[in-house]
Amino acid sequence: MQLRQLEYLVILARERHFGRAAQACEISQSALSQALRNIEQEFGVPIVDRRNQGFRGFTPEGTRILEWARGLLADRKTLLQQIAGSDPEKLSGHLRIGVIPMATPMVSLITTPFQKQFPGVTVSLQSQTSAQIVRGLERFDLEVGITYLDHATHAGLRPYDLYEESYYLLAPEGHAIATQAQVSWREAADLPLCLLSPEMLNRLLLDSIFQSAGVSPKTVIDTDCAVVLCSHVRSGAWFTIVPHSFFFLISGWQGTKAIPLVEPLASNTMGLLIAERHPLPPLVGALTEVVQAVDIAGELKKYVP
Repeated sequence: MQLRQLEYLVILARERHFGRAAQACEISQSALSQALRNIEQEFGVPIVDRRNQGFRGFTPEGTRILEWARGLLADRKTLLQQIAGSDPEKLSGHLRIGVIPMATPMVSLITTPFQKQFPGVTVSLQSQTSAQIVRGLERFDLEVGITYLDHATHAGLRPYDLYEESYYLLAPEGHAIATQAQVSWREAADLPLCLLSPEMLNRLLLDSIFQSAGVSPKTVIDTDCAVVLCSHVRSGAWFTIVPHSFFFLISGWQGTKAIPLVEPLASNTMGLLIAERHPLPPLVGALTEVVQAVDIAGELKKYVP
């Protein structure tokens, strides 16, 4: 059994399909099947349910071996980084970061100083739900997650506070409500709103705030894309609710007006999550040091209307 065969196993778990997994591994499907048989021979148990000649999932023993393989490959990656990165200035590798949609406008406040300090490191940013981020961290598919800390605490994950998120109604500039200094959540509930999809954590949080005000929002459009929210407001027919971090991206947009939401004055903690490991992978440790040195809350405050 070789490490590469364990990598094939992890890719199969991600793709959930023999053909797609073989393509992702850049090998033939027969070569993938042989690699899986080698693992089964090593442990003496079947690891894949092959009923109907298709992928049906993993056996209980296969699930245990899969989790072991994920941990082993993650430890190998960490060790390689430690060996290659004894000099922090020469740190290299690839860092995978999962980000919830509502945090995407501000993520460059993290990646820019990180890349300046460690130019040899490449970064992949993936827009994901909070549940996907937690799952990705637990399965070693991600090194870092950015999500709401108040609602994503899990054993084995270490949190770092980034900022307290506050909320604004984004309205067409020509609408009468745009002349108000503030808007209540009850008032906002009567407007034609474009919000994130009901299953997404930001939407669940907003619905909870509306509920605390004794109302339900009049949601006309829902989406899983944060940019869609703002584009509909620009059309002049819709309203949305955005966190103050959005103004790092859209501050000064013509044709829209941002108005603080009150009654209640709500907030949620946005933060960084990493898997609790000892020692930390060098790339993860380097990123957390950069994050703790940057005043993200202060930077975002500069752009609030």
